[in-house]
Amino acid sequence: MWITRNNTGKIKEAIKTRPVVLLTGVRQVGKSSLLQKLFKDTEYVTLDKIILAEEAETNPTKFLERFKHQVIIDEVQYAPSLFRELKIKVDQERNVKGKWILTGSQQFTLMQQISESLAGRVRILNLNTLSTSELNNTNLLINPRDLLWKGGFPEIWAENLNASDFFDDYIQTYLERDLRQILKVTNLRDFRRFLSLLAFRVGQLMNYSEISKEVGVAVNTIKAWVSALETSGLIILLPPYYNNLGKRLIKAPKLYFCDNGLVAALLNIGSLKVLENSPHLSNIWENFVFTEYLKEGLIAGKNLFYIRDQNGVEVDFIIEKDGKIILVEAKNSERPNPKKLNFKKIAPLFKEKVTSIVACGIEEEGVISLKDYSIYNPLYGFSI
Repeated sequence: MWITRNNTGKIKEAIKTRPVVLLTGVRQVGKSSLLQKLFKDTEYVTLDKIILAEEAETNPTKFLERFKHQVIIDEVQYAPSLFRELKIKVDQERNVKGKWILTGSQQFTLMQQISESLAGRVRILNLNTLSTSELNNTNLLINPRDLLWKGGFPEIWAENLNASDFFDDYIQTYLERDLRQILKVTNLRDFRRFLSLLAFRVGQLMNYSEISKEVGVAVNTIKAWVSALETSGLIILLPPYYNNLGKRLIKAPKLYFCDNGLVAALLNIGSLKVLENSPHLSNIWENFVFTEYLKEGLIAGKNLFYIRDQNGVEVDFIIEKDGKIILVEAKNSERPNPKKLNFKKIAPLFKEKVTSIVACGIEEEGVISLKDYSIYNPLYGFSI
């Protein structure tokens, strides 16, 4: 079953305005399937095929010359030599828009090459796993709370796959094989323990020293592993908001994963029943709320932050939008306790107009406005 993606319009718009369009995202997020669906008559080649990747890398001029019309080149990170030659091609055909459509998964090698070779010539778009709104437009989501442990990888839903089996394969083939090889990890047990520890710490402050001690490897090694996971898009480090607030605030980033299903799998949560009884439920709910904001177009470090002071007073998310400040607390409970909300302590720090929202598990759809804040359930969808 085909699931319509929300950023279809952005891709079509980019094709009309830029000579090169690059669609990034983690593996299995549906990049190539989406592009082939949108551009059915466009030639498609994938550099997952070793012989094509070798040709593109060793003889990029000859490789690109074969394409006279629009082409989709999948997994371009396997041939970094292409980018410099592609720049020459684009400059020769400056008025031709949308001819080169690229995809890439391993962003930690890909983005450096793009920034060096195709600056000003490429539109970069990111494809996330399925959002609540995308799944709610289908008949696949019987119980919305299944999103919390299954996550949003399209194949799980479109093919009705067993989520646990999917993530077992995903962790083994990508996290433990591809990523491990790139990082030159020598001890798979250490790396697997590292991944599980990150899942245990979702929604918490990133503390490299503590993780280093628990895994038993050097701090610099942990930093390198975290950096690779972050640049690949599998984890996101949410920075604090502390500019010009005149108060001592925590400056360490908070850790989140790109998809709830991946977190649940690393925590051995294989059903909704297990999740509902898990001590990690509140953190997984927070991760879900966070990823939904990313899928709405917010960017960590640009317009999405968190805030916590030295006394532990915290608001989960701060959103800067249209000159306003939006404070968001993520609470899995259906009716959060107002005494546990810190809006009144944090709001006075800002000069801008402040709106307070709780993303919680209420059964009602839509936004409910209370005296000091509003509440809504992100499982039913809602745009800030």
